[in-house]
Amino acid sequence: MMTRRGFLKTAAATAGVAAAHELGWPSAGWSQQKPWRIVFHTKNVVNPFWKATQVGAKVSLDRFKDRPIELIYAAPTKPDNIEEQVRIMEDWITKKPDVMIFVPVDYVALVPTVQKAVAAGIPIVNYCNRMAAGKTEIYVGSDDEQLAYDVATYAFKAVGNKGKVVILDGVPGAITAQDRHRGYLRALRDNKGMELLAAQPANYSRLQAVQVMENLLQRFPQIDVVLAANDEQGLGAIEAVDAAGRIGKVKVTGVDATPPAIQSILQGRLFVSADYSGFDQGYLAGEAAYRLLKGEKIPSELLLPVVLVDKNNAQAWNVPVEQRRPPVWEKVVALQK
Repeated sequence: MMTRRGFLKTAAATAGVAAAHELGWPSAGWSQQKPWRIVFHTKNVVNPFWKATQVGAKVSLDRFKDRPIELIYAAPTKPDNIEEQVRIMEDWITKKPDVMIFVPVDYVALVPTVQKAVAAGIPIVNYCNRMAAGKTEIYVGSDDEQLAYDVATYAFKAVGNKGKVVILDGVPGAITAQDRHRGYLRALRDNKGMELLAAQPANYSRLQAVQVMENLLQRFPQIDVVLAANDEQGLGAIEAVDAAGRIGKVKVTGVDATPPAIQSILQGRLFVSADYSGFDQGYLAGEAAYRLLKGEKIPSELLLPVVLVDKNNAQAWNVPVEQRRPPVWEKVVALQK
């Protein structure tokens, strides 16, 4: 099991510096082949979600024994920093890896840099945040609007479809945050008894969520539901709710089903999360890169189904990320509309 310390050590990358893992070289003759170099990008080295994507990619690529594969992790050292991610990308473009598995810090701002990589002959497997424009080989992710709608609807039902709501949005420039906000608003429109008090960004950060939630709790004497755009924000909101003596009176939601969130659900604190499944996304993105390098035709997108996690089923997620049952490529392909 990769520890948080190990994750921070191996995931951090500045322009020109990254962590590399050679995946399973079974014989001397085989290892003499030139390895495929696959660069796996994340948006930061803080959120456990990105650890799960990395683990998924490694577990996936480690299965393939017909060619040595060098898996390289790259991420801004300052979380979600656009300028640093651009520098990292440009550095890797000069090094010409065989494939880049990429999630943009900003799905619009990174388009020119990604297309520069494509123009240099480097295929891009896009995951988690869909690029706003340009050519990529495949997108692996989820329907964020539907995911948020389902989470909100579930929480609203738990309070009798009548109550007061606050939204903690993610990074404004992230398409996931924008789509999840739309999903929350759609759920509010469909449940007229729920009143939106405020919507504020917490930038997918637990610390910022604590600060934002503290202010909201001071402003509003009644809050029934907190819709947090990811688990880190949900956990931050719970810290503030607990400190205000209102734990048990507010249903806080999350997204990602990260290990800390699962523990919080089992403790009766976080109400529900959605399994955005970083592990599955990383696993499928890794397989997509391998199939692409093998010359196979791959679909233009793979969208994972929405799965909610609450106290009734959370125990199934209460295992190390690398021990979760991986998705089957053919089955996920068959689920696409």
